[in-house]
Amino acid sequence: MTQGAAGRAALGVRLGGGVWLFLGPALALMLAVYLAPLFDTAVVSLHRNTPSGIDRDSWTIANYVRLLDTYYGEVLLRTLRVSLLITLFSVLLAYPVGVWLAGLGPRGQTWAILVYLSPWFVNAVVKSFGWTLILGNKGLVNRALQDLGLIDAPLRLMLNETGIVVGLLPGHFLFVLLPLWAALKGLDGNLRWAAMTLGARPWQVFLRVTLPLTLPALLAGAIINFTMNMAAFAAPALLGGTRTRVLSFVAYQVNLEELNWPFGGALAVAMLVVTLGFVTVAQGMTRRGFAGRGR
Repeated sequence: MTQGAAGRAALGVRLGGGVWLFLGPALALMLAVYLAPLFDTAVVSLHRNTPSGIDRDSWTIANYVRLLDTYYGEVLLRTLRVSLLITLFSVLLAYPVGVWLAGLGPRGQTWAILVYLSPWFVNAVVKSFGWTLILGNKGLVNRALQDLGLIDAPLRLMLNETGIVVGLLPGHFLFVLLPLWAALKGLDGNLRWAAMTLGARPWQVFLRVTLPLTLPALLAGAIINFTMNMAAFAAPALLGGTRTRVLSFVAYQVNLEELNWPFGGALAVAMLVVTLGFVTVAQGMTRRGFAGRGR
């Protein structure tokens, strides 16, 4: 038994049955407001929708068969593509920013973190409308490029996947940066120094020392980033346009406009399965990363 496991076991012995006094309320709340509605959604997805409501007397997989339609397949692929692109860009940007951030003094790190937190101080709808002023045909970017003579006609920077990626990246980037920054800040500088004294070049130090030791934190941030991308609603709805729908907006239309709760439940379950699949793969990579650190 490892030292950490022994410590947790000893804590459990000391607390005895009293541990449930701490865990019980949280577990009850999770069961009531999360697991029960989620289970009901899955059950509802196996019934038919009728003009009078949900027919709970009949069971069917027709709602899931409908997901095989080309339209919903394209929406699912678009949602996955956009979510993975945002996660990829966040991962690529996180390392240089995280290394720079970890090298600052305490006050500098505090102010920098506040800057990166600032997108979350603004409502998602307000942020999305703000991006329309920047990315629109007469927005700041297109006007600047035209004034400089770099383009003749406005670039299409919104009402497509580009607009969704640009609108979500600044805020969701934070979920990759924070755990990576914490890992980089806690990294022993002597390890990098020792590698360089043995003749390793900077890029070799990064690939063989920094990256393996911080990979679990990076993957943990990527998991959170991806799940946030899959569930995003306001930015895709306002910046994606009617021709660039993602799964969250289609689920909104089905549930609240068409009032087709069974099919909406099937969409929700499909989104959950896809997200959990990504999380499972990423967690497997994280565990292997931690195992590599332990050797």
